[in-house]
Amino acid sequence: MITYTVPSKNYAPEKVSDSFDKGQWVEGRLYYVELPYYFTAQAKLTSYSYAGTVTFDYSPPDQATLNGTATLEKPSPNPAKLEGSKVDVKINVKGELLGYTNSSNIEEWVFYAREKDGTAKADMKKEYSKVLTASKSFDFQIPASRVTSDSFKQDYALTVVIRFKNPVITKTGTITSLEQKMEVSAGVYKKDNPVSYPSVPNKPTKPEGKPPIARISAPKYVKAGSDMMVYGGASSDPDGYITDYAWGTPGAEGGIENAARGYVWYTRDKVGQTFPISLTVVDNDGLIGSTSTEVTVIEPTPSASLEITGALKQNRKTTLTNSSTSPERFPIIKSKTQVTISAVSGGTQADIKYSGSLAELESKDVLFRKPGKYKATIHVENTAGYGADGDITFDIAPDEVPSVYFDVAQKMYRDPEKGNKAIFQVMDRSFSTDKDVLNRRIWEYRYDSNNNGNFTDEKWEIFSNENEIAPKLELSQVGRYEIRLTVFEEFGQPTIEDYVTEADRRIADSYTDPIRQALVERTVEIDNRAPEVDWDL
Repeated sequence: MITYTVPSKNYAPEKVSDSFDKGQWVEGRLYYVELPYYFTAQAKLTSYSYAGTVTFDYSPPDQATLNGTATLEKPSPNPAKLEGSKVDVKINVKGELLGYTNSSNIEEWVFYAREKDGTAKADMKKEYSKVLTASKSFDFQIPASRVTSDSFKQDYALTVVIRFKNPVITKTGTITSLEQKMEVSAGVYKKDNPVSYPSVPNKPTKPEGKPPIARISAPKYVKAGSDMMVYGGASSDPDGYITDYAWGTPGAEGGIENAARGYVWYTRDKVGQTFPISLTVVDNDGLIGSTSTEVTVIEPTPSASLEITGALKQNRKTTLTNSSTSPERFPIIKSKTQVTISAVSGGTQADIKYSGSLAELESKDVLFRKPGKYKATIHVENTAGYGADGDITFDIAPDEVPSVYFDVAQKMYRDPEKGNKAIFQVMDRSFSTDKDVLNRRIWEYRYDSNNNGNFTDEKWEIFSNENEIAPKLELSQVGRYEIRLTVFEEFGQPTIEDYVTEADRRIADSYTDPIRQALVERTVEIDNRAPEVDWDL
C-alpha cells in the first residue's frame, strides 16, 4: 500500500453525500493529484549452478601470443561511392595478448598504420596502460584524384607491437616483444558497385531510426584448403541491436548461416585469385547496413617448426615437439618428416641422448650431457606436394655446483655443568644456485692437536651424516677446530635416468670449493672460562 499526502490545485465537482448537512454554502469537490510511482521487489528464487567441460574450436595458446586484428570502420559500406572530393577511411587496430597474464610486465603497446606501397611515413600511436588488450584508430582519406577508373582500391598496412619490461620465456627462447602485421583494403567506385551484397527479407517500407554499421574481420590471405574464419561480430547499431547476418562468399566452399561468424575455405584451383566477402546486417528496426572485404588465395604450403620444452639444462629431460602445420585438407605426410639434432658449440653429438629415432617425429624426450648451443632442424611435406624446412637453436645451461656456507661461533667455552664440554649448534646456509635440491649433508671437524695453527696434518671426523641443517657439536678439548660441510645435490627437474649416473649429481664442500669460506669463518676455538675471584677484609 502506497499513500501520498500532496497539496493539489486539481479538482473536479463531486456530488455531496445526502447524509451531509449541505446548506447553501456546501460545494462538493474531488481533489486529485497525478504522480508517477514505482516499486522494487526482491524475489527469492532457486539458484542454479552448472559445471562441465569448455571446448574450443581452436587450440588456446599456452605461451605469450599476440593476436592482432584490423577492422575497416569507414567507408561503410565498403566499397563506397565517390560523392565529393574525397572518401574518409577509418581503421581500428586491436592487439590481444593471449596465453600470458602478467600485465605488470607490459612496457607499452605500439600501433602503426600506413598506405601500402606509399611514400608517406607510417602513423604511430602508443598505449602505456598495462592491459592485455589495447586498440587505436587511424584516419585516412582517399582523394577523388586517385579514382581514375570506375573502381579503385587502397591497401593499408597495419602493425601492432607489444614490448615487455623484462624478457618473457617461450618455447623457442626468451623474447622482449611481440609483433603482428595486418592488411585491410578500402574501395571506391564511381558508377557501378563491383560488390553484390546479400539480400535480406522484410526490408521496411517506412524505415525509422538509424541504420546499423556492418564490419568484417577476415585475413587478407588464406592458403587453399585452410579453414578461414570471417567475423562480423564487431557490427553495431547506434540505436538498437543486430538481429540478422547475411553473408556473401562467392568462390568459397562451405557457407555461413545467420551468425556473427563462420568458416569458409577455397579449393586448390582458386590459388592466385582474389574473392570478395560481403556482409549485410539487419537491426531491430529492420534497417540494414552492408560492407565487404576481399581475400586472396595462396598456395597450400606447410609450415615447418619445432618447439623445445623442459628445464633446458645439462642432464635434464627436454622435450622436442613437432609443431608444424598444414592446411586442413592437405595434411602433413608423417613418413616424410625428417628431424636432426646437432651440437653447435660446447657439446658433441655423443652428448645428445634419446631412445629410438627421430623419424616421423611427433614428440621426443631428449637429454643433453654437456652444456652448450644445439640446433634442431625439420623437413615436412604435405599431400599437396609442398615441402617446408624449419629449425630452432637453443642453449643448454650448465648444472651449477651448490654454494656452501655455514655459520659457527668463533669461540665457545666448556661448561662444567655439561660434563666440561662445549656444546653448540652449527647452522647451514648453503643453497643451490640453479634450483636443485640439497638432499644430503656431511658434517666433519678436525682438531689442531699440536696447536701449530695448521690443520692439514690432522684427520677429519664425521659428527653428522643425516642431512641435518643445524646439527649440534660436542667438544671437550681446549684448542682450535676446523669444520667442513659437504653437500650433495639431487636434480631439481625431471631427468632421464637411463642416461645419468650418481656421479652426475653435483657435490661441493666448504673446504675445496673455489669460492670457499675463509678459514676464520670455518674454525671455532674452545676455551675455559677464567675463575671468578672475590675477597673480603
